[in-house]
Amino acid sequence: MEQTSAKTELEEGGGSFGPVHIIQPRAKHTHTAILLHGRGSTGEEFAEELFESNLSSGTSLQDEFPGWRWVFPSSRSLWSTTFKEYMPAWFETRSLTDPAARQDLQVPGIKESVTYLRKMLDQEIAMLGGQSENLVLGGISLGGATAIWTLLSHPPLLTRGLCAFLGASTWLPFAADIKDVLSDSPRSTSGYEHGIPGFAEEMVASFRDDIHQTGRRGSLLRTPVFFGHGNDDAYVDVELGREAADVLSSIGFNVEWRDYTGAEQEGHWLKVPEEVDDIRAFLNKVASL
Repeated sequence: MEQTSAKTELEEGGGSFGPVHIIQPRAKHTHTAILLHGRGSTGEEFAEELFESNLSSGTSLQDEFPGWRWVFPSSRSLWSTTFKEYMPAWFETRSLTDPAARQDLQVPGIKESVTYLRKMLDQEIAMLGGQSENLVLGGISLGGATAIWTLLSHPPLLTRGLCAFLGASTWLPFAADIKDVLSDSPRSTSGYEHGIPGFAEEMVASFRDDIHQTGRRGSLLRTPVFFGHGNDDAYVDVELGREAADVLSSIGFNVEWRDYTGAEQEGHWLKVPEEVDDIRAFLNKVASL
């Protein structure tokens, strides 16, 4: 398969973000998927592991979508207060079992990563001729959490939304604040209960305005969403995944939720082949809309 892993102009402008691993389409380019790795991984590692997770037919997602361009960014290396070492991470989390602990540590990384990824989305959409409805965004674990924030923080310039959002074994940092800010009556004190004044308000205000002030009910709300999560996930509790799905549903997204048992990595990976089959079916459905 034709693939590249190199520094791009976007990365150089983003500072110390790692190489972007790109797998080019085998056929005429129709869609692009930007997928984010979890803590301790890289874009290239995530791509290899994902495409080794075969469907029940024995094929991979790359085989099933030959016209797709697959883009796997790599995060910065950040100091982990949990493991006491530098490791690849989109943002810092104090606890893998309680992602809400010390949420103030999450703010700088979320802001920097979202700014970086928003530029990447804009570039990839431009390569698609401005057809944002042909772009898929998603990720696993920490990458999925970052991808959700990138989705909700993108300016309301997408008249048709995205093709889809994919989240695997993930959660939504500041879920209560996000729900509050995007509600019909957002509180002016949003974010204060965590000691982080205005963080959620600052990040998603433009999306909130798109929902409640333009009368368009939010172009991004037309983005179909898929969440898959292990019931036995030892690192991100399944209830945190359900919370993320519930928050997006309450905003107005059409969310498809699936849970599984028996995945590798103590339940913190895609359940093969069932979850990969479900992702294929979901992408086939939304890509044909």
